[in-house]
Amino acid sequence: MPKVLREKFGGEIPSEIDDLIQLPGVGRKTANLVRAVAFSLPAICVDVHVHRICNRWGYIKTKNPLETEMALRKKLPAKHWLDINSYVVAFGQSLCKPRKPDCDICPIFQYCKRIGVS
Repeated sequence: MPKVLREKFGGEIPSEIDDLIQLPGVGRKTANLVRAVAFSLPAICVDVHVHRICNRWGYIKTKNPLETEMALRKKLPAKHWLDINSYVVAFGQSLCKPRKPDCDICPIFQYCKRIGVS
């Protein structure tokens, strides 16, 4: 990574997603995290929790994390971009689990479409 940073970016960490993903081992989720945390710029970190849960809620309808990121960029107000990952990951680990979501105690049960939940 230091070599790529030096050769492509003059030794500076870039702030643009397309530049960050050129760095070895950096995918979109990490690039968005760096953009948000290091540069305080708008970014949406999409991991499996964000992808799965936003689709389960019926908030979006996407097939993969990249589609989810793009759909959320269009639909979610920018003021929530930095926080959505933290909130949804915690929600997914505690209540909205992949195999056995705790719908019976979910505080947003009435708003959730429960797509894919049997």
